[in-house]
Amino acid sequence: MEKFVEIQNWGLNALTISFLMTIFFTFFQAYGFIKQGQKIWKKRSAKSLSPPFFFLLFFWFIAFIIYGFNKNSLAMIINGLLFIPCISVVAGIINFKRLTIFEFLSFIMAASVIPIMIVVKNKEIFVFVVMMISLAVLLGQLVVMVRAKSRGSVEIKFAIVFLTTAVFWFIYSYSIGDWALEVFNSVSIIIYSLIIYFYYRYK
Repeated sequence: MEKFVEIQNWGLNALTISFLMTIFFTFFQAYGFIKQGQKIWKKRSAKSLSPPFFFLLFFWFIAFIIYGFNKNSLAMIINGLLFIPCISVVAGIINFKRLTIFEFLSFIMAASVIPIMIVVKNKEIFVFVVMMISLAVLLGQLVVMVRAKSRGSVEIKFAIVFLTTAVFWFIYSYSIGDWALEVFNSVSIIIYSLIIYFYYRYK
């Protein structure tokens, strides 16, 4: 346990506080995934949801565990366990949404993140590339809502939790000097804010 950056820098500081908050909100993220999954299976619909976004999230969480061990980050490892509650969302999308060829290919491409994360030497650059792709995919979720002018099966609790979590991840990444996470979370805050805005606009 001593190798983890949170343990080495334990105390009343921004790193420790943001670490505790990321753990706290990881549980809320899990709750958000559970609620999103329940909504999909209850409505038997994945309308207004972006399959590539959730496919990438699922495989990214698994890869994030690997990255967490590489960076000696307990927060990243624990957050990566979110792939477990994400299973019901991905399964629901596959079950209730007729996937296009692009969406099917996005599943395969998202899955490739795991083996690449294992073998690539410069993991920070790879993480940055994946995060930029994930931001584009997240933006795609926003576009799906705007084009449909409907919130469809989007679960607002999911979006709110992820917005709040992104704020604390930004503080955490700044504290440990992980520039890739800093950029990712700052842009994520903007996109999730817009998703929440359009959710209420399309009431």
